[in-house]
Amino acid sequence: MYLLGIDLGTTGCKSMVFDEKGAILGSSYIEYDLILTEEGIEQDAHAWWGNVKKTVMQSLERSKLDGKSIAALSVSSQGIAFVPVDQAGNTLYNAISWLDGRSKEEVERISAQCDPKTIFHHTGKNILPCYVLPQLMWLKANRPEVYNQTHKVLMAHDYIIYNFTGRMATDLSMASGTLAYDIHEKKWMLDLLNQFDIDPAKLPDLMVTGQIAGTVLPEVAKELGLSEQTKVVIGAQDQRCASMGAGIDKGIFTVSLGTASSISAITDTPIIDDNMQVTCCGLNEDHWILETVVSTAGVAFKWLKNTLFPQLDYSEMDSLASSSEPLAGGVAFYPHLSVDASGKAKGMFTGLSLQTSSKDVIRAVLEGVAFQIKIHIDSMEKMGVKGNEIRLFGGGANSPVWCQIIADVTGKRVVIPRTNETGNLGAAMIARMGLDGSSDFHSSYFMMGEPARVFTPEPSRAKCYQDAYQEYVKVHTELAAD
Repeated sequence: MYLLGIDLGTTGCKSMVFDEKGAILGSSYIEYDLILTEEGIEQDAHAWWGNVKKTVMQSLERSKLDGKSIAALSVSSQGIAFVPVDQAGNTLYNAISWLDGRSKEEVERISAQCDPKTIFHHTGKNILPCYVLPQLMWLKANRPEVYNQTHKVLMAHDYIIYNFTGRMATDLSMASGTLAYDIHEKKWMLDLLNQFDIDPAKLPDLMVTGQIAGTVLPEVAKELGLSEQTKVVIGAQDQRCASMGAGIDKGIFTVSLGTASSISAITDTPIIDDNMQVTCCGLNEDHWILETVVSTAGVAFKWLKNTLFPQLDYSEMDSLASSSEPLAGGVAFYPHLSVDASGKAKGMFTGLSLQTSSKDVIRAVLEGVAFQIKIHIDSMEKMGVKGNEIRLFGGGANSPVWCQIIADVTGKRVVIPRTNETGNLGAAMIARMGLDGSSDFHSSYFMMGEPARVFTPEPSRAKCYQDAYQEYVKVHTELAAD
């Protein structure tokens, strides 16, 4: 039995063929561009589907398998971005990207008419321009001819599922990115939609990750070399799939250490952060995900390399960082490198001296991101979600010194999965759920295999970081409040 996992990201699409034990047999990746318009940031949904088809065919060719042997497939995708389609599934406008900020006036309108805390309680989200509801309000106000012709708005996952099966549906994790889905009631918020004169019928049907949406349409099966009996299984938002592919569970946090760092935990009830910092979204009927983000994680390390150490490669920087002692000779780094709402960035080094060496600067950046991860995990633990293990994946997981620093700073075991391709693996695991008729994502966890590496906290280093942590948090808090 073979499975196909498709990961449709913001700037690239990757398809992978897996065997029933989770081994990768063939893969293909294609990058694509964002479309910058006068209104904002868009994407071509036809390119989404075109690149899915190309990568599926290439991954099958590289696996040397007959595509008709693929028993099931599922989709991991970027969240929030959506495209309006008519009843025949024809796109009526470019997809509006989650990176787009055109709906600022609509956000102000929602905030003026609704209590932000009430919205956060129901949706687990703050009122931001990236979400589907304000963007759909913008579409109605500024492109009424498009809105009036729209039969459904489909997010990236939904659009791919539709093209495979002809069914217009989404899952609970994708729905959680609309600002119109009640994570407690597990349904669209009709009163909110009606309040802003948005037709609820334009939103896709709600299904649950692991449910079968249908089988591959005959014309698609013929074009891609798949079987018409290949089952198409409802997937999830990419961070949710990646967390599943890494093995998220009770007592286990997942941390994606890429450009940004997403920290996730799973719960069996929706938990709302009174401080409105930790978001909550649906996963399936019985589980929810808490998530928070270090917005500049891997990109902070990349910035350091490009700015101060262009002559070094990452392995050489790792080697230098490992030769510096914990706390980097007194240098601390605060990776607040993104411009905030006030137009300021608040990234900062402290403790620099004439004795500071290059190895200290490099280590300080790795430690600064690790401290930020700990701050976010602490926030979740204060909400009652406890754990003693981190499943770490993404580009940063290739750095042994960074993995060890994170273990020492957090005081938790850090486990590196067998593959970094956790988004695709998560989608394949979901496809397996559909085949088995299981609603329990644990049923396919055996596909993860044995971890690549495990890092445990070293007591003396952990104590050193623990003693310095409160001072780090103090400065972090002052920067955030400034």
